[in-house]
Amino acid sequence: MDDKNTEFECSETGSEGKGYLLKFTKEGVFFSVFPNDDETSLFELTDITRILDEHGVNDYSIEVLTKAVRDKDGIEVKISNDLPPEEKTDPIDPEIKIYPSKDKMEAVVNITVLDKAVKPTFNMVMDKLNEKGIVFGIDEEAIKKAVKNAIESDSCEMLVAQGTRPTNGTDAKLLKFVDNDVKGKPADLEHGKVDFKNLNLFTIVNKDQVLAERVPHTQGIPGMNIFGDTVAAKPGKSLMIAAGKNTQIVDEHKVISLIDGQFTLTGNKMTVMPTIEIKGDVDLSTGNITFNGSVIIRGSVQMGFEVKAEGDVEIYGSISGGTVEGKNITVKAGIQGMQRGIIKAKEDVKASFAENAKVVAGRDIMISEAVLHCNLSAGKKIVVQGKRGMIAGGIAVAGEEILVKVAGNQMDTITKLEVGINPMLREEYSTTKKALKKAEEDLDQAKKALNVLKAVNSNDLPLAKKELLLRLTKSQFPLAGEVKKFKDRIAAIEAEFDNLKSGKIKVADITYSGVKIIVRSVVKQIKTTTQHCTFSEENGEVKIGEY
Repeated sequence: MDDKNTEFECSETGSEGKGYLLKFTKEGVFFSVFPNDDETSLFELTDITRILDEHGVNDYSIEVLTKAVRDKDGIEVKISNDLPPEEKTDPIDPEIKIYPSKDKMEAVVNITVLDKAVKPTFNMVMDKLNEKGIVFGIDEEAIKKAVKNAIESDSCEMLVAQGTRPTNGTDAKLLKFVDNDVKGKPADLEHGKVDFKNLNLFTIVNKDQVLAERVPHTQGIPGMNIFGDTVAAKPGKSLMIAAGKNTQIVDEHKVISLIDGQFTLTGNKMTVMPTIEIKGDVDLSTGNITFNGSVIIRGSVQMGFEVKAEGDVEIYGSISGGTVEGKNITVKAGIQGMQRGIIKAKEDVKASFAENAKVVAGRDIMISEAVLHCNLSAGKKIVVQGKRGMIAGGIAVAGEEILVKVAGNQMDTITKLEVGINPMLREEYSTTKKALKKAEEDLDQAKKALNVLKAVNSNDLPLAKKELLLRLTKSQFPLAGEVKKFKDRIAAIEAEFDNLKSGKIKVADITYSGVKIIVRSVVKQIKTTTQHCTFSEENGEVKIGEY
């Protein structure tokens, strides 16, 4: 026993004189307590435990140690398997490194298990993350997987923490409800054809129409990095909108039109103009013009083309076989209808001359020089009193008065002048009478069919006949309503006829033979030339008086 311990002895403490001996060997720690004559103790048990602690021996049998101190028999006993300090080695930990990304939004763990190193654990990785201050976005499942892979493969690298990136705001945008890009494109017709007379040169909008709406920008949603710091989001860009002429911003984001008119867009500034201006002629270069405001035409309206406006139409040139409609129509160079042009105004028509044209005005027609072979129809007055001031050929009808310098011509051209009835009312009267007749016929047929169906027991009627009975029953009420509406309108027009002034035709200079004068349906054919006359109706006859 002694030889063996001596062979492997690393160090010893104590002696027989001190009463004890501690040997630290590769086989373990051995302890001996020697007997003495006076039976007094030369050391304390705490002295022995202190020595063991100083030598790094933590795991020993206190029972065996205590018994050896008590027995004092000099026998060497083994009290621990601990190696001596110089033979002890600390366990090798696995190499665990954490690599945060530069933007602090991700962290990668790298685990390397060296020879004789202890196995990595989940908690080891968590401790390393805590040391780095990483507290947010930790993927525990990824950590467990990384640990498992490292144990199996001696190393592993894996993403184990990921922050929440911010969601940047969206930019404001402008939703345009008016398509300003179709201008100048011919209108599409059937079968792939296009209408080159309708070029859509102008973008037309209506009052209170929403032109555009701004969708506001957003601030975005902030994120958080792996260190628990808030990451600000980048807000979207704002967008300014400006209300141009005749537009207004409502509800902070919508742009509406304040008038009917032509829409223009410059940048984000919207404008609506009540008037459009054509620099030259209305022809193939412009196509037809339809506008809900007023129109100014610096040139002429050529044959076959149309100008239709809700506002006034001012033409610096002429109307040459074209059609023009508007509130008030002014033609500075005159009207050449070419047997096809139609000029129609809700109020007044003014021109220097008119030839072979149909001219209709809700109020007055004023021609300065000459009217040749035209069909004139005015709700109130027709005035032709310029230097020539002549109406020759065709028909002129006015509700109240015709004022003309010369009626007819030397060739006795048939010319018809009529006053005392509003031509528009007369046309409406005729149209309404026709509509009343049709409505009465439809109502009468519906009633007759109903009477036939009602004569049969409804239980014996087939399904189709029952459905017809139901439709006829329902239809008779709106038909009766239409009949009443037409009758009321006819009565109102007749009342207006009764209230109309008797009407006068005043010829300042000459009335030629061939002129027919009609005043409130009373007709007088002029057979001889007269001068400076006023024609009116009296007691059912046309009276000729002084101008």
